[in-house]
Amino acid sequence: MSGSVNISANRQLVALLRLRWRMIRSQPIRWAIVALTLLPASLVIAGLMGMQTLPDEQTFNLSLATPTFYVGFLVLAILAPLVSGGGYELYPADQLVAYSIRPATAFRGTLVLAPVNLAWVINVVALFVMTGFATGDLAWLPTSRSLLTVAVFILAATVIGHAIGWLVMGFRQSRRGRLITNLAGGSALLVGFLIFWTDNVISLLDNSPTTLVLTGAFDGYNGEYPSWFRVVGVLLVAILVFIRLGDAIASWALRRPGDHADRTSSRSLPRRRPTHSTLLALLMVDHASVWRSTPLRRGVLVLVMVPGIISALAGMTWQSLILVPGLIAAGAGLLFGINAFTLDSTGSIWLATLPGWVSPAYLAKSLIFFEIAMAAVISALIGGSLRAQPAHSISEITSASMSALCCAALVVALGMRSSLRNPHRADLKGPRDTPATPGVMAAQSMRFAVVTTFTSLYFAALAISEVWWLPLLGAVPVLLLSFLHWYRTGLAWAHPHVRAAVVLTVAGG
Repeated sequence: MSGSVNISANRQLVALLRLRWRMIRSQPIRWAIVALTLLPASLVIAGLMGMQTLPDEQTFNLSLATPTFYVGFLVLAILAPLVSGGGYELYPADQLVAYSIRPATAFRGTLVLAPVNLAWVINVVALFVMTGFATGDLAWLPTSRSLLTVAVFILAATVIGHAIGWLVMGFRQSRRGRLITNLAGGSALLVGFLIFWTDNVISLLDNSPTTLVLTGAFDGYNGEYPSWFRVVGVLLVAILVFIRLGDAIASWALRRPGDHADRTSSRSLPRRRPTHSTLLALLMVDHASVWRSTPLRRGVLVLVMVPGIISALAGMTWQSLILVPGLIAAGAGLLFGINAFTLDSTGSIWLATLPGWVSPAYLAKSLIFFEIAMAAVISALIGGSLRAQPAHSISEITSASMSALCCAALVVALGMRSSLRNPHRADLKGPRDTPATPGVMAAQSMRFAVVTTFTSLYFAALAISEVWWLPLLGAVPVLLLSFLHWYRTGLAWAHPHVRAAVVLTVAGG
């Protein structure tokens, strides 16, 4: 590949994808990736069939919320690449230095890996299901003009979001660019709070450009072809234009010299206050590791802030809020929970030599993980409760609370087990660094999604009884199962040979 300077970006991307696939040695991970590619279609079919059983009142309410989902997906499509510095990478940048990889290949690679983001997949499914019921077009995609409109909108929003993500990444290579982007982000957040405070959310959603896409979906179903072709044509043109624009932006961003090394190597840091507990000292170190890492810092801020904002804008019911913690907790698990011991990075070898380090280290990683997961789900519940319709019974409130607690506990238990069994070497310094390879990320996202989704559905079923203490009682076996799973992983971590393998892997690969 290094001698093929004139090879096209698409051919380079195909070659890199084939190489990445061959590098996946684990057959279960390969099957998980295949299952993940089939998962959205299966969920859409199940959602369309399941919503046919809902009462007409609930179906009407969901149809009214459809424009909000379009806005939410557009926001997600922009924020997800911003958090990861343009999107996920097929390979770490330092592994491709010796090869003539085009910037356009890097940009299009991030587009291909967009489905690795669990929130992206769930929102795609929601858009298809909600549009199908809002328009009444329940046919499958090849024969459905309204759902075809949704598919084109999803592609357009994803391409636009990634182009913006690369543009912001390029600006943030300099101190002035970071100042500008921080001011722009703070201003956007302030405007959002003002809109919410002045109760203009509904009027803003009604006048959103995404309503034109929903109108086009209606026109496609009703056979009004001129207006439908106009909407789809504009979206297709936007896809082509922003792909070319994204190629140029990625080329510009990758050529810009950054000052990251200057910012991280020449700072004066105050000495930390001494602690009288090994656990507290390790918690301070792990907190600093999370905050010092660019992708983790951005991920924490987005996980804590964005779910609450989107839930507040959506105006969800308490029945819907019971299902929200599953998605949010699964997303928090992918931040670093599937490879929690990589927080120590190259310092893990030195830390492993300290006396009394074993149990506090495992507990510290678990507490940091649980803290971030709970902060994300609590933010979503608080934001959703601000504009939620009054609960029919106290059982819905207790079910939503227990769903948040149990989903976070299950994700922590599964993540710590995964961190022990499948550790990876990851610096987590660059803006697009991830705690594991794309294949592992995809497999773990499906694993988290399945477990947390069924947990949320379990508490949604308990809420139907309208007995306020039943969700509290139902949470006991789930929390006990999570604790036993986590505790058994801790016992395995206590074995020196297991611990040595993890430490050497995260420290040196």
